[in-house]
Parts: sequence; C-alpha cells; structure tokens
Amino acid sequence: MRVFFLATLLTLVVAFPTQSQASGSDLQLTLKAPESSAFKLRYEHGIVTYRYVNTSGIISTTQWPLIFRIESTTAVGFVAQRSLDQEREALVVTDPDNCLNLASLLDDLGITTFDPACAGFAEDETYIEVQTERNDTFGEFDNFTTGNNAIRDRLIDDRFSDPAPRNTAYLTMFNGSVQAVGPRTGGRPNPFPPDSTNPRPDELDGYGYGADDDLASMVLMADIGGARVFDENFKLTKGVIRNMAGFINTVSAEDLDGRDQTAVTASMHILAGVFEPIAILDANINDPNFDYAIRVDSGKVKKFNTVEPFPPDAPGAANAFYDELLSQYYPARVKIRAVLVHGEAPDFVYDLNYDGKYTAKDVELMGYDLLSNEVETNLTVTHENLLTDSPDSKCPPRTFIHGDLDGNLDRGMLPACILTSGASRTRRPPR
Repeated sequence: MRVFFLATLLTLVVAFPTQSQASGSDLQLTLKAPESSAFKLRYEHGIVTYRYVNTSGIISTTQWPLIFRIESTTAVGFVAQRSLDQEREALVVTDPDNCLNLASLLDDLGITTFDPACAGFAEDETYIEVQTERNDTFGEFDNFTTGNNAIRDRLIDDRFSDPAPRNTAYLTMFNGSVQAVGPRTGGRPNPFPPDSTNPRPDELDGYGYGADDDLASMVLMADIGGARVFDENFKLTKGVIRNMAGFINTVSAEDLDGRDQTAVTASMHILAGVFEPIAILDANINDPNFDYAIRVDSGKVKKFNTVEPFPPDAPGAANAFYDELLSQYYPARVKIRAVLVHGEAPDFVYDLNYDGKYTAKDVELMGYDLLSNEVETNLTVTHENLLTDSPDSKCPPRTFIHGDLDGNLDRGMLPACILTSGASRTRRPPR
C-alpha cells in the first residue's frame, strides 16, 4: 500500500521583491554561517552568484558551522510518497499545469506518477528533493524509512578494489597498506551477508562523500583535501571533485516564515578533514641540506628544516615541534561554492569549461537545471593546534600522514603523542 500527502501552501503576498526574484532564480540560496564581513553580487556565465567576503575571519579546522538557507516565495508545497520502506520527498517550486506528476522523483520506485489523476500529463514541475532530518553523522545508523535510500546506499564507502572514481579518498601508508584518508565517514561496507540478526548488511549512516540523502538537490564544492580525487599514490585526477553535500547533518523546514516565504535550512557541523588539506611528511630524506619534506594536496614536494630540534629536549617542546610542521601549510584558504539543482545532484563535479574552477556553470554544463543562485565564500582555516595552548604533546591531525616521499623506505621519527589526563587548554580569539 502506498501512502502520500501534499501540503499545499496558501497563495503568498509579497510586499517587496526578494533577492531570488531580483536574480530570476526559483530559489534563493544564502549562507548564514560562518558570518561574513561583506556581500557582493556577481553575474557571470548567466548565473547569479552571492559572494560572501570573509577577509578577517579565522576558523579552526573542526567544530565550526556551515549553514545554508533556501527560500522561495512561489513554492507549491512539500510532497512525499512512500512505497514499502522507500520514501521520496520534495519541495515543489513550480507546477505550471497545477497537476502533480513528479514522475522523475518516483521513477526508481516503479511509480509512474505522484497523483493518479495526473497520469499521462507531461512533467512540468521543478523541485528540490528534500527530507527533514534530525542528525546524520558517521557511524550512527540513519532512519532508513525516510530520505532517499538509493542515495544513502551510495554513501557507503566504496572499497579500494572498486573502479575509480571512488567515493572515498585512499592513500598508501608506509607499511604498504591502503587506507581511507580525509574526514571520517563511518559508512563502512559490512563483510557479513544479511540474515535475521543482520538484516541490513551495510552501515547506513547517511553521511559521506556525494549527494546528500536528505537534501539530494544540493551541490557543495570545495577543491581541497579529500574533496579532490586522487589515487593511492596521491596523484591527482585533474578536472573532477566530489560533491561534499553528503556531510550535511541536519535539514529543517518552515512551511511559511515571517516574511511569507517557504524555507529550508541545511546545517553542517564541520568535523576533522572535511575542509582541510591533506599533507604527507617525510622526516628522513636523501638531502644533506634538509631534514624534512612535505607534500600538501598532491602539490610539489617542499623541503625544509625546523627551529625546534627533534627529539624534543624540554617539556612542552614537542608542541613547538608540531606547531612548526603544521605552520608549513596553515593557515589554509578554502573556497566553498554551492548551488541547488532540479531533482538529484551529481556525486562528482567536472570542470567542463576548463577554467580550473568548479562552479555552478560546470554543474549546468553537466546537464543539470539550476534552481537557485550560486553561493560562494572564501574562508581562512588554521589548525586547532596552532590556536590552542596546552602542555600536552599534540597528536598529528587526521589529515597529517607520516610517510616516505623520496623512496628511501625511511620516513624518520616523530615525537610520540602522549596525552595526560589533567592537561588544561586555552584557545584565545586569534586577533
């Protein structure tokens, strides 16, 4: 038995033009956090871009908010349809013939139309696929009765043996093993077959690289760290990045807000590795003039020496040593762009106009219909270790790989990371 509902909104009366109306977009996409110091409106390639300028802001690599707001003055309503344990939900933005067909939303469920009375009508609706969600995070099973199960299944980490491009970033470690790097995704394939005690064989947490299962129409782009596509030897695959929308934690909706708009809010609590560079450090290189070499985000190998000696010869010296290593590539600049498309967003974004950037124009050239303006922001990211005073030895971060860069099969030694139970920490605003 199938169950469906349609919540139709009242006709909206707007006393002043909204930004989305001014830009000609069906939906207005704005950035609510991190806070910006300025706002600029750009128009390039026929696409409106809201550029949020963040010249003085500094954020840590982890534990900061990335929040988007989606608004519409013309939305028809939220729709949902379920078939067994599969459900599809959407915010219908336009419906010119006033008859909800929505075949493309439901075709993978074997359902040909949303409303049987509209069978045979051409699909003329525009919509974003959206499902309200309390919280997605790595290793926590998602509510698989809501959201897009087909997308949630794709958020399970691809095995390294799967054909490229995979939805997981892998690197060869010093011992020869191949491991996933970048942010923790948690969605690991379960090696055991399903049975009565293990009915769903994979860890379906709805969190990882690719389109999001709860806001499937979002494209979130950042050319940094694990968002890039590279092989196990850190060789970059040029011209393609991963859609990072799958790291959205929470999706919430307002049927009608105080400004007569239908709204959806998407929130991300940024964890380690989501938007930060990946670095490989070699502490034993075949060059008498340098002690260390580092390679950041598949770039060129850079050789350097440190002021702080190793092994550390004083209490707390290990902190200064690690600070020097991290200072080789922090602070880092991160450019984030986002746009909404009709229906389901891609898992990968390709640079199809060959300008070296990943923008809404590339998404459009991939054949997707854009339903919103583009959002763009530049952020300065500094590693938390560089912002925090602590007597403990600082553990190398998740995106800091101790490896061999010159092929001498020796990566050298680094200070042991030993944390005490009673250490205090202080982090001051980096003014």
